[in-house]
Amino acid sequence: MEDRRFDKWLHRLRVTATIVYIVALCLAVAVLVIAFIPHSPVTTALPATDVPGLDHLNGLAAGVTVDPAGTIAVKIAEPSVAQRLLYLVVVLPGLALVALIAWRMAKLLRVALASDPFTAQTVRALTALAKITAIGGIAVWAMSNLATWVLSATVLDAASTPQPHEAAALAWLAVALIFAAFGQLIARGVAMRAELDTVI
Repeated sequence: MEDRRFDKWLHRLRVTATIVYIVALCLAVAVLVIAFIPHSPVTTALPATDVPGLDHLNGLAAGVTVDPAGTIAVKIAEPSVAQRLLYLVVVLPGLALVALIAWRMAKLLRVALASDPFTAQTVRALTALAKITAIGGIAVWAMSNLATWVLSATVLDAASTPQPHEAAALAWLAVALIFAAFGQLIARGVAMRAELDTVI
């Protein structure tokens, strides 16, 4: 009974990972196609400190102002080719990384369903997934912030102020830490099983 319940959860997780993989790929293709449709706009975020006049907005209650540490979303109605490419650099790498992680996770869960999941192979797969998530996540975060900064500079009269979002980088690292922790837990289980086998 417990084995069946465990297999059911593994199956559900594999299906979920597969769905995430397909959705991420579809979104990436959609973004790529839409970005090069003529007259399709491009959106970007501008640092509030770089947009003058925000402290004199109408329609706000007295004492309410725009947070200078925040960002303002703007839409470029007729973006140039360079602006479209920068927008793709902001969006596509993250979707590609999510698709890669989901694909590897679905593959790992499929192998776990077909055989014993508590093996050194599972440990290696989870460790590799943790490294891909950490290194890839930081790379995606850096590229996205750099492209956002350059894209915002193309629509401002003055030089843009870089505003990296550290929360996104921490999120990637947190997911990588979870993968690594599960890998180490399974590695401990594999080692304990090997010790019991030698005793028996």
